[in-house]
Amino acid sequence: MTLLTKALLHTTDSYIKRLQKGGISTVEDLIGHYPRTYKDKSDVLELFSYVNIKEPNTLRVKIESITTERTRNGKELSKAVLADKSGFLSEAVWFNRKFMLQKFHSGDTVKIYGKPKYEYGRLSFQSPDIEFAKDEWSSIVPIYPECSYIPSAWFEGKMTCIREYIRTIPEVLPEDIRSQKGFRTKAVNITAIHFPTSKADFERARTELAYEELFSLQYEGILRKKNGEEISKGRANSIPLNPEMVKEIISKLPFPLTNGQKVVLFQILKDMEKTHSMQRLLQWDVGTGKTIVVMIAAIHAILESRKNGNEIQVVILAPTEILARQHFASSMNLLANFGITSDFLVGGLTPKQKTDVKFRLKNGDISVVIGTHALLEEDVHFHNLGLTIIDEQHRFGVEQRKVLEQYSSYKTGALPHVLNMTATPIPRTLSLTIYGDQDISVLSEYPVGRKPIHTKVLAETERNEAYNFIATEVQAGRQVYWISPLVEESESLDIASAVNMQEILQSVFPTFRIGLIHGKMKAKEKDAIMQAFYERKIDILSSTSVVEVGVDNPNATVICIEAAERFGLSQLHQFRWRVGRGEDQSYCYLFTTKSYTGERLKAMERTNDGFELSEIDLELRGPGEVYGVRQSGVPEFKIADLKDLELVSEIRTDIEEWMKLK
Repeated sequence: MTLLTKALLHTTDSYIKRLQKGGISTVEDLIGHYPRTYKDKSDVLELFSYVNIKEPNTLRVKIESITTERTRNGKELSKAVLADKSGFLSEAVWFNRKFMLQKFHSGDTVKIYGKPKYEYGRLSFQSPDIEFAKDEWSSIVPIYPECSYIPSAWFEGKMTCIREYIRTIPEVLPEDIRSQKGFRTKAVNITAIHFPTSKADFERARTELAYEELFSLQYEGILRKKNGEEISKGRANSIPLNPEMVKEIISKLPFPLTNGQKVVLFQILKDMEKTHSMQRLLQWDVGTGKTIVVMIAAIHAILESRKNGNEIQVVILAPTEILARQHFASSMNLLANFGITSDFLVGGLTPKQKTDVKFRLKNGDISVVIGTHALLEEDVHFHNLGLTIIDEQHRFGVEQRKVLEQYSSYKTGALPHVLNMTATPIPRTLSLTIYGDQDISVLSEYPVGRKPIHTKVLAETERNEAYNFIATEVQAGRQVYWISPLVEESESLDIASAVNMQEILQSVFPTFRIGLIHGKMKAKEKDAIMQAFYERKIDILSSTSVVEVGVDNPNATVICIEAAERFGLSQLHQFRWRVGRGEDQSYCYLFTTKSYTGERLKAMERTNDGFELSEIDLELRGPGEVYGVRQSGVPEFKIADLKDLELVSEIRTDIEEWMKLK
């Protein structure tokens, strides 16, 4: 690593500090500060009549006059009257550029580059690039992202100071891949991206460097997947898929499965036939019925392994106690119908209850256990753990998940199959990149009869309309969620808080029971409030964003979200599906602050599809801001575009084929 210095860059300490503040401290960092696009100055016009006012143009013109004056607010305004080949005149203006323009005089022939404006019957250019026509003019000029208020032109000028270091940059792509794809060396591509000789030269460099960037990230994930398969090879319980048994289980359900549920179920069951551990992520949109898919897979695995005298156990890990209890309550009768024992293990149990559950787990008397972090304690042992299911897997740390993902059974030493789940719809490109160490199943089809949630974006002036409707819903015996971005009032942010909102709601609805829940409460306190809401002891629940994913209260039909523009679309979608879980029509109101004038939230009115919203989120906010993704370690890409599904898929295939040949 070569540190950047003012001597190396011929600059000042101030610029070095600004670079460091922007994360650029070494020569390697600066080389990796790739331009995002380029200016094309190759097409030189000589007549103003040929100018396209919708885009930048390059013109060869003559300076008729050039003057500088000071404006009323103290700025220096430089003006040049320009003549084209036919003698027609135009004007160019620059602010505070007198020093730069001192070398130009009347009669000079110059080239200018900029986007023109046509107003008051004349053509003008605002701050165009300008050079003598006889000077060597670089026709393709890279445009760099601004960093710590350092403009693109500064980076363009300083790249020549470190050009000699480019040849020492090591290769990242394997030689086999580079040769197969016909790619140039990394040094050649970096030279081309910073010092392009043509549009084709720049675009090729950008394409090949983007491939390399995505390759590096995906390779790590796929390598982890391959290593996991090698480590678990021959150590997982192979459970043959029994179609007749699956049909029998499905026949006992009170409703039919969707085609999407059938496809995902088949993928899971086929994985469990293998002798190495399944590593699959079930990505589902809220409301698509993942719980029943998981339970069918668990029942099939237990009954099929029971036939062979090697009955496995299944563990389901949930992020909160109320979710664990909810999963247990909704599944124990179905499990009991097939003679399968089940229990739950959570922190709220008494010491005696915990000891009893742990004893029966170790002896194999419990086939399915559902619980929280209590399942991760050192004294929890399984007789023959065959399937680990982790709900909302991003809510657990890597080391926490490993406790159950890599558990070696007390009886056999076998490793379990692993099914991770998330209700955060993520664009396919992100899924392939983030979860390269897992196979991915997507559940996006809603069950027949599921009513879409009516969503409306409301300005402050429309608030009373929502209040009146909510009153009728509560009077009809239904319940309401009310989400605010902060716990307490903030003087710096003009947004509501859950604490303040509880007081406001109590004054608006004096006869209703208003509850409060937020992240500063202890876990047991939060669980108690959610349980009270579930038991209809609270009419309206004022909350921050801690309302749990998966909490199922079919009696809640309205959710109101304050300062909705401050949330991402994916997170708003998660909130919205806290309602719509019963037979009644449900509603979502998105309140906006006075300063909001955008159209982004209108997407929530247009669609109830979480995957479609996640694509919009990715387009508008980038991968680092998509809900649930920043925690997953996705870097901010320098040049790659994560929306390029074709390239992401191509790279994944290339890596898998290359690994087979190694």
